[in-house]
Amino acid sequence: MYKTAIIGEGKMGSGLFYYLQGFDLDLTWVCSCEADLGRIKKQFSKRINRSLEAGTISENKYHSLRQIVISQDPQVSKDCDLIIEAIPENIPLKKELFNRLDSLVQPACIFASNSSSINPSLIFPTSQRKNKVVGLHFFYPVALKNIVEFTVTPQTSSSALSAIEDFLGRIHRFYLTLDEKNSFILNKIFLDFQVEAIRIVDKGYCNYRQMDELIKTTLFPFGVFDFMDNVGIDTMLASIKNYTYGYPNKTFYDPLIIKLEALAAQGKLGFKTGEGFCKYPPEDIPLKEIPESGSITEHLRQTWISSVRRYTALSHIPVVDMDFALKEYYGLEKGPFENTIK
Repeated sequence: MYKTAIIGEGKMGSGLFYYLQGFDLDLTWVCSCEADLGRIKKQFSKRINRSLEAGTISENKYHSLRQIVISQDPQVSKDCDLIIEAIPENIPLKKELFNRLDSLVQPACIFASNSSSINPSLIFPTSQRKNKVVGLHFFYPVALKNIVEFTVTPQTSSSALSAIEDFLGRIHRFYLTLDEKNSFILNKIFLDFQVEAIRIVDKGYCNYRQMDELIKTTLFPFGVFDFMDNVGIDTMLASIKNYTYGYPNKTFYDPLIIKLEALAAQGKLGFKTGEGFCKYPPEDIPLKEIPESGSITEHLRQTWISSVRRYTALSHIPVVDMDFALKEYYGLEKGPFENTIK
């Protein structure tokens, strides 16, 4: 697993590339045709020059990094052992990419998708490579979130599974191994909380900014609505539709889906467009205290705990592993199970 290609130059693609360059890997970075390749190469060169000057990398490491290929031609990945895709959450786009790669790369190469909502079996080639495809969902920012959701399909071979486990150990990343029925479990746990938060806002107890401030001061380091605005309203909408596809109680999620659809139709896609649930930069308006804030906080806390317990039981993930994963996901000092782990 020394030869590894990252495909995609967005937040996740860039984050993965820069994180992985710290390990003993032969890296290749494939960017899209729309990317400003000159700017990307210049930024990379400046970054490693600064690292050398600061003494954070050796001369040998510097010269090794200088050999990294950054290209817009997928052909440069033909000799890779592992390819990790980090392109937009679009099934046809991902399928087209992997179908093209399937005819380019060596038969032993493992294909991995960093998708946060699309199961690997929906996007990979239906060729003999089907036993060498997996999901590797890293979290942003990659360097700071020590958690990966490792999703296997019914066809994933034991050799591919072992190779990915070795790779994740090599890059010092804790992981949850999931089947496709329980994929993206950390986001699904948060989804129940997000829906309950928007229901409370819709009932008139508070506005979006007030809810976020309440959550940040009592529960998590980030709010529900600024989280969705930062991810992108369009991305959140596509992801939630993927998560809830086939759910028997899908109508429970309608308040959030309907609101996301309305924002997307208005072009309010969050931070990247200057407005989503909130405006950016934030309006300088003092926030009033929320009546019954204590009971709202406790209701949200119990919603989260209930979701955590349900998904942990359904997935059969060891409690100690889920506790660690949730601490990493939310940036918490203590996980929900910490007081019960023996």
